[in-house]
Amino acid sequence: MEERFDAIIIGGGPGGLTVAYHLAKKGFRTVLIERGKYLGSKNVYGGRIYSYAIEKAFPGFRKEAPIERWVRKELLTFMTEDEAVTVELYSAKHPEPPNDSFTAYLTSFTQWIGKKAEEAGALIITGVKVDKILMEKGGAIGVAAGQDKLYADVVIDAEGINPVLIEGLGLKGRFKPEHVAIGVKEVVRLPSKTIEERFNLHGDEGAAQLFVGYPSKGLPGGGFLYTNKETITFGVVAHLDSVAEGKLPIHEMIEDFKLHPLMKNLLKEGVIVEYLAHLIPEGGIRMVPKLYANNLLVVGDAAGLGLNNGITVRGVDFAVESGRLAAEAIEKAHGEGNYAEQVLGAYYEKALNDSFILKELKAFRKAPSFLSNPRIYNLYPQLVCDLLSALHTVNGTPKKLYPALRTVMKRRKVSTINLISDLIGGIRSL
Repeated sequence: MEERFDAIIIGGGPGGLTVAYHLAKKGFRTVLIERGKYLGSKNVYGGRIYSYAIEKAFPGFRKEAPIERWVRKELLTFMTEDEAVTVELYSAKHPEPPNDSFTAYLTSFTQWIGKKAEEAGALIITGVKVDKILMEKGGAIGVAAGQDKLYADVVIDAEGINPVLIEGLGLKGRFKPEHVAIGVKEVVRLPSKTIEERFNLHGDEGAAQLFVGYPSKGLPGGGFLYTNKETITFGVVAHLDSVAEGKLPIHEMIEDFKLHPLMKNLLKEGVIVEYLAHLIPEGGIRMVPKLYANNLLVVGDAAGLGLNNGITVRGVDFAVESGRLAAEAIEKAHGEGNYAEQVLGAYYEKALNDSFILKELKAFRKAPSFLSNPRIYNLYPQLVCDLLSALHTVNGTPKKLYPALRTVMKRRKVSTINLISDLIGGIRSL
């Protein structure tokens, strides 16, 4: 089969589908090729999506998208093997739309975008693996899938965290292990009323919780939990290099995590309905490769566009925004009748630099290095738990904050210099 399109998109995740939707809506003859059996079959995500970029790409999405709950409660938990200290923020109104966030099943959310793209006129082909990007005279001219070849004026690579096609073109090398994390998640079914009682939620309110320390066994990484309507999504994330060095299988981490006394109470009587694993870009600006060539753009995870700054973990919104901007760049280059990287790439690069994506990646450029500090995961959670435990112990001895802190620091062999240095480093990085 040989056929010609205006644009070919490789990968049916949020980024690729957003490109397809916007190009088709603008009248471009667009085809998207997804190697999964159906849209969303290869998508794995913790469960939280930030609204800002979604509203720009799909105005009015709140009325039709498959949203589970709106996040109104933020929790950060420092966890040891048998203790946990949680800092909680609850707000019934803030943040206001469009600056809020929600939980969703990424598969359902991806299929919703796919339906919109098809309604706009895009052709979506699933169950087909693209073997190579066809090049001629230094520019992309189409793709090959087995014996079939499709041709187009522009190709968009949205193949995800393992972008072998653009690696083959020399646009980027392999992502470094320290820039990639592996995440394992489970989905546990519980009655909606039970979820609301356990997390003190009302109506469509949801909770998002991050865990530091025990879930990743003191290695760089952590745990997460998000509430849906009738399920809880939870899991563990750890850096690839740390997992390899520690020789601790991540599936053992999640098993130990869910057996922690705190988690056992949150998950009790729940039924596991899903178990998934996925690679996650966490290198920040340092892992972003060249994102364009002649007649070619790169979006989403394939471009390394993800952010973990210790407080928020982002991915889907970055993919959607990069997809929207890619479609705009293609439209402008089409208007000039020139898809050379000096034109197409310049439009895309400028749009990314002006967007929140690169502004945030640059602002948090030091975050990956800071978050690789092992003390954050193996010392400070223990320190926090020890301190709170000491302050709440009544045994006839006065418990003042500073002396108690000095005592637990001495017991855990935490130096004042390291504590102050890490505190300053965190403030500067995050």
